[in-house]
Amino acid sequence: MQLQDIGLLKKLAIALIFVGLVLLIGHELELYLPDLEVGIQELGAFAPLGFITLFAALTPFFVSVDALCFAAGLLFPIGAGAFYIVIATYLASALIFVLGRYLLRARVLTYLAEHKHFSGLNEVIKGNEFKLMFLLRLTPLPFAMLSYAFSVTQVKFRPYLAATSGILIYNISLVYFGYTAKHLSGLLSEASPQSTVSYPLLTLGLAISLAVLIYAAKIAGKTVKQLGIKIK
Repeated sequence: MQLQDIGLLKKLAIALIFVGLVLLIGHELELYLPDLEVGIQELGAFAPLGFITLFAALTPFFVSVDALCFAAGLLFPIGAGAFYIVIATYLASALIFVLGRYLLRARVLTYLAEHKHFSGLNEVIKGNEFKLMFLLRLTPLPFAMLSYAFSVTQVKFRPYLAATSGILIYNISLVYFGYTAKHLSGLLSEASPQSTVSYPLLTLGLAISLAVLIYAAKIAGKTVKQLGIKIK
């Protein structure tokens, strides 16, 4: 078998495993989803505001952004969930910048000094502020930790906030994964689907989202490596 065929089989296997995990997660969350939905509905018109506030308040304390984005896909329609995540991401990013630069600067610097993969970040980032920050947002580095690291460099607030858009590719994809998990979980249960969602299109969108994430991470990793930043 040729190397290209082996590579293709590996990619297909990874994709199938990922879809399987989404289905499994959705099926397990289905047990708790009704209670979550009731809680959101009880907030009425303030539900979006409540979720955005919760996201912005928890993120600086290293609560998983991935889980919050996934939850948005479970609790809201796909368009609304993505919109709320965009707003919440920018708010959380701005809050972390203020905390890191003005209130927690000493602690952040002490923490970063113990992690070699951030050594020299302030020097390398000069002259490439937006580009480097945007690309680093596409890497596996945690959102809060990376935001704190940026906050103690010499970057200004506007380019910092603008570069936060890099992670939106990832966050919105997670919203879609949550939305997909919620609907595809019906295929694993005895209950018949109540929605009019096209499952083939939903699965196709899932595959496309996964491909976009892999491609973006690959480009980001290659460019960041050329700039001399270690992400491991």
